[in-house]
Amino acid sequence: MVPTLPIQITCPKCGAKYAAQVFSIIDVQMEPRLKSLLLRGGLNTVTCPSCGAPGRVSAPLLYHDPQKEFLLFFIPPELNLPMAEREKLTGSMLSALMSAVPAGERKGYFLNPRTVLTMQGLIDEILQADGITKEMMEEQRLRGQLVQDLLRALDDETALNALVEQNKQRIDYQFFLTLAASAEGSAGAGQTELAEKLLKLRDALLARLPTSLPEPLPDDTPPSVLVDRILAAKDKDARWAYVLYNRPLLNYAFFEELTGRIAKATPEEAEALRALRTNLLEMTEQLDKEALAVQDAKLKFLQELLASSDPLPLVRQRKEEIDSFFLSIVGGALRDAQHKGKTEEAQKLQAINAAILKLLQESLPPEVRFVNDLLAQEYPQGTEKMLRERQGEWDANFLEILEALAQDLEEQKRPETAQRLREIRARAQTIVPTSASAAGPTGRPSTSEKILTP
Repeated sequence: MVPTLPIQITCPKCGAKYAAQVFSIIDVQMEPRLKSLLLRGGLNTVTCPSCGAPGRVSAPLLYHDPQKEFLLFFIPPELNLPMAEREKLTGSMLSALMSAVPAGERKGYFLNPRTVLTMQGLIDEILQADGITKEMMEEQRLRGQLVQDLLRALDDETALNALVEQNKQRIDYQFFLTLAASAEGSAGAGQTELAEKLLKLRDALLARLPTSLPEPLPDDTPPSVLVDRILAAKDKDARWAYVLYNRPLLNYAFFEELTGRIAKATPEEAEALRALRTNLLEMTEQLDKEALAVQDAKLKFLQELLASSDPLPLVRQRKEEIDSFFLSIVGGALRDAQHKGKTEEAQKLQAINAAILKLLQESLPPEVRFVNDLLAQEYPQGTEKMLRERQGEWDANFLEILEALAQDLEEQKRPETAQRLREIRARAQTIVPTSASAAGPTGRPSTSEKILTP
């Protein structure tokens, strides 16, 4: 087993200093779980013991797959290491790997690792070696698009039922794997609201489809219990279901428990358990690859937008690719650029975000666009001025819409915006138009998620 490296970390949130163990060498034969962590973006993630803030450590990586005679070396660009130090680091990491590999298994390719320039380049090389084709990527993209379509219809029962009926052949185990991977990835990135929506969608689909899946186990379920449940599963589909619903529980402790049972089993039982372990590793790896495929497509789209001098035309052209997951990626990239002081990149990301908000604003119903315009005004003078200037666009029914939106926002735990809407409503009550030159808003918007201004 390749040892980890202890490093000292300063929490960017609270400033606390703490030690963490970092993996710098991944040998998929010795520790296959590390490959899964790398593909899922969970390698070298840390949690501050003082404030609980999550983080990811940028560290050099040496990736080794002996079956494919595959050796890749990656140094994060942000480390800014001079060439002499890079060469020294490469030599020391190769020496550490070779010391962990039996002498008879050391081959010529050990002396010539291929260097990749980016983390995405490293992941692309790994996926390509694993046989992930463009067709598979496209299939996964379509699956991800269906997830987004269903999410948009989640609060509209008629639309949701119609979508499920149209796509019930596509909503299979693979689809649920994509759904689970997206929920897990969102939760791991701190996007709890999106993760909750994905889980709500999962439950809604299960209520509409004759799919027999087990209940997810509690987070504190002992590894031995999950091993027992999976051993009791009668077929591969049932095992897929346990992986789907309990992916976070199939961690190092789980595989350690399974390995312990192999050591204690009879020769025949041990062979079956080893086959099960291999099978489960393949399942979790496939789930992680599918999650990565969705993320990869979104990241490539973001890179195209960053390379564009005017992102709005491209945003309009590919608006079907803009969903809540993509918005979370843009927001995360913007926060990261601001945190690292990358001013030019942050400005480009702000321009992309503005272009997306403009597109979303254009697609909103007139009454919601008017609400957003009001929220953007300085209260109370700017608000009252706009209400008077645009009296032809609203009437008394608009007051009901404001109250309904405020209630929705309170349920979504956005009390400040809800309070502002009620203040706008109170101001509007004093100047309700006696007649409207144009048909004013008469219905409640389908959801207050349409409110773009915080």
